[in-house]
Amino acid sequence: MDIIQSIFKTINFNANIYLHSAFCSPWGVESSHPGLSSFHVIAYGNCELHIEGKPVIHLSAGDLIFFARNTPHRLINPNEEAEISTTLICGKLSFDNNNNPILLGLPPYLHIKANQMDEQPWLKTLFQQIVSEAESQSEGRQLVLDKLAEILFIYIVRYYLATDLYDNTNKSGLLKGLSNPAIARSLLAFHTAMDKPWTLDSLAEAALISRSKFASLFNQLLAITPLKYMTYWRMQQAKHLLENTDDSIYLVALSCGYRSEASFIKVFKKHFGNTPGKARQIENKEE
Repeated sequence: MDIIQSIFKTINFNANIYLHSAFCSPWGVESSHPGLSSFHVIAYGNCELHIEGKPVIHLSAGDLIFFARNTPHRLINPNEEAEISTTLICGKLSFDNNNNPILLGLPPYLHIKANQMDEQPWLKTLFQQIVSEAESQSEGRQLVLDKLAEILFIYIVRYYLATDLYDNTNKSGLLKGLSNPAIARSLLAFHTAMDKPWTLDSLAEAALISRSKFASLFNQLLAITPLKYMTYWRMQQAKHLLENTDDSIYLVALSCGYRSEASFIKVFKKHFGNTPGKARQIENKEE
């Protein structure tokens, strides 16, 4: 989890709980969030989740459904008894880059049932806190809910890594790489010392395997070459530092493993489409 902690520090994302409502059957709502991740908390009652081409998923009180990528779907309760009520709490998450390895490593959607949540007290406690806060009329309620939604995403990743579901469904990506001891060693070494001048040889040395075996295994498990992986996360780190510190561009370059400011600027511009200085100016204007 040290690697996940390091990675989350450089992922820029915002979470927002936009709906807390009770529905009396029969009812149905359609949900689609292009470019966003989303989730539904079933606070009370029950309903059905319909995704085109997939079997119907039955959701009950205490369940959580999370969509890593936009997946158009419908939530319905067709029961004709109008006294049956279902309370939903819905949220969405926006990321600076939806192609980040965390999102790509997660399945399109993840259903965590109430009884599964009982086995993870930390997740159940957060779930209950979200429900409690949504029902409150306290000052700052929306701000608190949005912050809880941010934590919820981190908890969902933690849950996914801790369960058999991860082993059974993950085919490639960062999370798959973490399941391999050798690759995990190299990832931990890189993410905890991103300022070092890492090469394929030094990463393989950290993994304690040969250079050729490391390169092949890394590409197989993460579906990306080690050098492209390092560039991606160095750029995320650079963007984070430019937006959240007053460090000079040269110091940012050093922190991200570049010994030349010119080479850093060249890679940054290729990755983001503008220079580090321009990116910092845009961020300052938005503030």
